[in-house]
This record gives sequence, C-alpha cells and structure tokens, in this order.
Amino acid sequence: MTTRQHFSSERILALIGAGLITWGAVFAQDVHFTQYAMQPLLQSPAMAGIGHDMRGVLQYRNQWASVTTPFTTTAFSYDMQLKQKRGKAGFLAFGINFFSDKAGDAKLKSAQGGLSLAYHLKTGQNSTIGAGLLSGFGQRSVDPSGLQWGEQYDGSGYNAQLPTGESLATQSFTFVDLGLGGVWHYSGTSGASDVVANQSAQATLGFGYFHVTRPTYTFLGAEEQMNAKLVLHGNARIPLGGGNMAVVPGFQYSEQGPSSEFLASAMFRYVLSPTSKVTGINKGSAFSLGPVLRAKDAVAIAALVEFGQMAMGLSYDLNTSDLSKASNGNGAFELTLRFVNPNPFNSKSKTRD
Repeated sequence: MTTRQHFSSERILALIGAGLITWGAVFAQDVHFTQYAMQPLLQSPAMAGIGHDMRGVLQYRNQWASVTTPFTTTAFSYDMQLKQKRGKAGFLAFGINFFSDKAGDAKLKSAQGGLSLAYHLKTGQNSTIGAGLLSGFGQRSVDPSGLQWGEQYDGSGYNAQLPTGESLATQSFTFVDLGLGGVWHYSGTSGASDVVANQSAQATLGFGYFHVTRPTYTFLGAEEQMNAKLVLHGNARIPLGGGNMAVVPGFQYSEQGPSSEFLASAMFRYVLSPTSKVTGINKGSAFSLGPVLRAKDAVAIAALVEFGQMAMGLSYDLNTSDLSKASNGNGAFELTLRFVNPNPFNSKSKTRD
C-alpha cells in the first residue's frame, strides 16, 4: 500500500469491520463453531460421557477469508465413560479438550486446554442427571504490527510512518481456568437391546459456566478480567414414524459479559442402511442435512455423513450482519471428523446413559 493511497468506501468498511472483529476477540470472547454440538466439552464439562461410551472429535473452522487475514480455529476433544461396578447408581466420565485459534491481521493467537470430570446419576432406565468440573489453562499472544489505526490516517490515505497512538504492556500472557456444568440426558436405547438404536428418541438439556474465577486477561497492563461465560444448550432426536427418518433440533445460547449469541438448528436425518444383523459387514450409515441460524449474524447449511463409528460434518456460513457489504455474504467454512464407540448403528450396543 502506498503512503497516500485513497481508500474506497468498501475498503474502509472492510478495515473497520476487521478491526472490530479482531479487537472484540482480543478483549472478551471465546471461540465458537457453527457445528456447535460436535464440541460438547465447550458446552459444559458435564457433557463428558454423554451420548457415547467413547468419543473423539477433530474440528477446523476458517472464517472471514473474504475480508481480512482468515480467522482459523482447530479444536480437539476426547471423552469417555469409566468402568462401573454392576448395580451402581451412576458412572464417572472424563474428557480432555484443546483448541488453537489465530485471528486476523493482529495474528491474535489463542491456545486453551482443559480436563473435565463428570458424574452421571441414573434417574431411570433411560435417563441420567449429571454434573461436571473443568480445570484448564490458556495462553494468548498478539502481533500488533499488522494492524492499521485511525491515528495513521492522514486525511487522504494510510501512512504507516505515523504513530499508532496505542501501546501494549505485553504481547503474551497465560492464565488458569475453572468451569462447571450440569446436564440431563435421555436415551431411548438404554437398557433395551431390541430398540433400533440408530433412530431412537434422544434428548439432552444442560448448562456450562466457564471462567468462574475471572482470570486476568489483558494486553494493556490494566486490571482487566475475563468475563465469565454462561452456556445453555439442548438437542433432541425425534423419530418420524417407524421408518428411517428423524428430525434433530438443537439450540445453544451463550452470554459473556455484554455479548451474547444464540444458535438454533434443525437437521433432517435419514438412515441410508442399518447394520447387517448376520454378517456384520455393513456397519450402518446415515445422512443429515439442515440449516443453522446464528441470530443477527449468519445463516448456515450443515451436513453430516455417518458411517459406522465414523462421521464427517461440513458447514458453510452466509454472513447476514452489517459486515456482509465487505464480506460479500461469505462467512466461514467448517470441517469436523468424529469417531465414537460403540457403533451407534448396532442395535445390540448399549451405552450406560
């Protein structure tokens, strides 16, 4: 860029939008995903062990490539139920999760991980209620050299030689983190080997409360603290008749300081093939497709392909916020890979939830 380049209105809007997004991320907010249900430990530590005996998830998100340097997020989680003695009223579960995030021209890098421990009490043959705790760590760093500031606009163009008028006390810091949560879960397959597991009724409702201790969180040297974050979430699977079809609605509401976010989804799930009852060669498969709404921000289409214990999810966001003029409506792309055990299509499989 030349010293005295004239900006178009679209370029100014793009820079303003990118700056607001970057510094919003610097000062407060956690990462988020359109395929929000695929990262259960980011919803609540109590979600460890819910839905599957064992689950591993790898997720990647690329956002705002049409506006500025892309924001990229990679997340991994693993959780499993622990062995229990016969006749026990509940079971323990644990989980680990980690995410790495790189945001925009400021190269804001975030890395956060945690260990979750949960206990689920049986409230009936098909339902449990549980609570969980999270202990974790986080690290943030930023490189402000890639940013452009209002003080560097000389009236007709951007001038990199002008002072920014900003100063950072540090470009990196670490913190420890604590969280807690609770969840109620219902599964129509629990305790019944004759139920078709791949289309049985299921429901989950829970909450998570993160950053309980409000750790120090600032690059500016002031006594700034990270806002606590509340997450309310729920989903269900509702079979349609006795066939291969089901509707899978869900929601997630999060509130962190002055910011809030509401997501709602409604997937249509169709079982392409059940498991082979005799040979076991066919592991079962299903395809899900539906919209995801992020209120006042984006509309997305999401798809999930399941084959036996493996699943792959894809989604793409269409931006509907004020930034859409600069982004041309382009938002984010997500890819998710998941492995679970036992095979959810096997009607003889029985999880302890």
